[in-house]
Amino acid sequence: MGKMKGEMWQYFWQGPKANSSQFRAVCLGCIRNQLGNGNTQLDDEAMVGLQDDTEFQNAVGSVLGEKKAMIAHILGGEKPCHFASPAAKAKANELRRKFQNHKWEREAGVEVIEDTSSPQPSKKRKAVDRVETIQTKPKVFKGISIPFNDEEKKAIHKQFLRATISANLPFPWVEDPEVIKLFLMFRSAAGNVIPSREVVGGRLLSEEYERVEQELETELKGKKVTLTCDGVKDISKNNLMGVSISSGFKPRLIDLYDATADKKDGDSIEAALGAMVDKAEKKYGCIVTGLGTDNDGGTKAGRVKLGTHRPWILTFPCGAHQGHLCLADYFKVNPDAEKISEQATELIGWINNHGRVRAIFNNIQNEQNKQVKSYLIANATRWTTHLVAFLRLIELKQPLRTAAVMKRDDIIRAHIEVIESGDFWRQLAGVVEDFEPIAYVTNICQSDRARPDIVLLAFVGMYLYFKNLPPARANVSKGMMERLERRCAGFNQPLMITALILNPYERLDSFGPDASANIINVNVMITELFGKITSHPSPEELDPEQIEEWEHGLLHRSQEFSAAFLHYCSSTGPFKDWDQLKADFEKIHNDDPIIFWESMKADREVCELADFALTVLQTVLNTSGNERQFSKVKIRKDRLRNRLQLRKLEQSIKIIENLREHHQNDGLKVLRYGEVLQENDANSPWSTLITNHRKWRAEMVQWKEDAQRHDENFGNDLEAGPLPLPETGQRSRSWLPRSLALLFGHSAIETQILEGGQPQCARRGAYSEEQLLMELLAQEKEDEILDDGALEGSGDEYNGH
Repeated sequence: MGKMKGEMWQYFWQGPKANSSQFRAVCLGCIRNQLGNGNTQLDDEAMVGLQDDTEFQNAVGSVLGEKKAMIAHILGGEKPCHFASPAAKAKANELRRKFQNHKWEREAGVEVIEDTSSPQPSKKRKAVDRVETIQTKPKVFKGISIPFNDEEKKAIHKQFLRATISANLPFPWVEDPEVIKLFLMFRSAAGNVIPSREVVGGRLLSEEYERVEQELETELKGKKVTLTCDGVKDISKNNLMGVSISSGFKPRLIDLYDATADKKDGDSIEAALGAMVDKAEKKYGCIVTGLGTDNDGGTKAGRVKLGTHRPWILTFPCGAHQGHLCLADYFKVNPDAEKISEQATELIGWINNHGRVRAIFNNIQNEQNKQVKSYLIANATRWTTHLVAFLRLIELKQPLRTAAVMKRDDIIRAHIEVIESGDFWRQLAGVVEDFEPIAYVTNICQSDRARPDIVLLAFVGMYLYFKNLPPARANVSKGMMERLERRCAGFNQPLMITALILNPYERLDSFGPDASANIINVNVMITELFGKITSHPSPEELDPEQIEEWEHGLLHRSQEFSAAFLHYCSSTGPFKDWDQLKADFEKIHNDDPIIFWESMKADREVCELADFALTVLQTVLNTSGNERQFSKVKIRKDRLRNRLQLRKLEQSIKIIENLREHHQNDGLKVLRYGEVLQENDANSPWSTLITNHRKWRAEMVQWKEDAQRHDENFGNDLEAGPLPLPETGQRSRSWLPRSLALLFGHSAIETQILEGGQPQCARRGAYSEEQLLMELLAQEKEDEILDDGALEGSGDEYNGH
């Protein structure tokens, strides 16, 4: 006796066999639509009578003759079958409801009515099923049988959402049977309070997002903030624009939107930036005093135009990007350094990727030094690690060279030649000396506390280092000085110089004799900048008389500001005792100028100056916060969750930022070094490790392309004189802009560098923390670094390709 067909077959025609036990099924409604010619009025039963027709049998489109596939075709998800008969749709709905009603019983091991719409399993399969389903109900030890009250349910639901976001789990995890079993082991009533995926990704996500928004609004209301924006492409190739606000040196995402269709010309960018500022001020009640973006053509043009039309906003390019471009500049003027760095990176990667060879070197280390140190690997996103990795390689130079002599037959000849080469070690030492100021600048500019004065002094230190290279390296010295002048010309020079002067531990002491930084020139420049910041129009419409009163008030404020600044520069009035108290104040509060100016706000005579100083000194001169937020975008919207809605993505990132801040404030979580690296990479901290010459070259290509795009935007005439103010397009009435050579040549900073001889030797202790973290990372993951295709112990076969 043949197998009985299921209920859905009356709405499908049986086609050829799809496999050994199932047939293809063609929807009669779809066939009816394809045949046309008066057949569209026939019902399903009448359609079966046409099955001998050639056109009927040649109808295209079929599904597997299995109940679920047939129901899915009729009802579909977003696209149901429009040609199915009403009877077919009703039967499909009936069977789907029946399936859903018995879903939990099937998962719990309850007997399920046999599905006769699918081919019956063979006797062999039935025997296997009997063996496999002897224990149909999973063994789960029952938890405490205490029901949850409404308040507990609400708190548990809230915590489910927080745990989901904090651990970067997909929303469906709450419906996983094994997860449910786990919670049932704790408490047997847990199944009653575990929310569904729809609740977690819907209501709970929205409620937690509202809490975060209210907390953010409370914290930002009335605060002066720096707004930064940058773009990134997600996994779906959409151009996302992230908008972040920095207050108290803490960057926070406030907006994330799809900018794929937006125009990229200067006028359009200006309008978009203006809308960002207006939206932030309206929604959070804050005052945007600074705006930072990257420095590509359209974005720079829009930023400059916005600064012209809204002079009360301090505009600037990303300092971290400018520091990053210095790397490409260095390798342009010193091609030998690129070659040596590649060889050193290849040598470190080769040792770490081959356990047998590494064991040889470690044994020699142990014999000579009575300890074994790791061969540290640089990370692409932290340039200090390149310096630390090369320093460690130099430190282990002697054991390496000894092993190259004693164990020559066990080591690849190409690497022996590098290890034994005196030129390699001499040039590597020179590269390390040059890397130190570049690494300092790059890392300083990426910090969330990258104040304008700190960024300026970092670039000045790098400039003076290359200026004072030995005569034998005159080409490198001249080339780097020219390029650093170019990079610094892209900054907002009045902003950075003002911040430096308003740092009470610096004031005018850092300038050289040719800077013309006399108190008159400086007072005019800073008072002019103060006038711009206070030129924000009144929030209310004023009549002519009120406008005149408003302008008179601004003039009076400027006069008070100028007088207070003169007192500050000459150490008179409220500042008369500062020179004597500075050392003691620094011992207590370090050299933080923010604390100094906070303490001066209570003095009515200098309150305007103090408020202005805090506005300038709390400006963060980079978009690194945006970059870290984009890393969270790539972590959360990956290839498995590429359909995650932008709204939910933004909500998730805001919530995780808020949770991380609370975790750190409460001492619940301290970021491990690997997690810091992972924030800069969407997949794993290991994908950014520079383990061979291929990764080094790929990184070099990226640096050079960035530098090339920048030079194309701003020209290549490095011999040109000082550029006009990049943010205004015209010269100020004050003494700026001026070159670094004029501002800081023969200054106290340069004198300290010259008297220090080799300043980097005295500062290497500053890298001890980074070095220790790299050591811990190397020990933690020593066996997880990929072998680049080479087998363990296959040193002779390794060629780096």
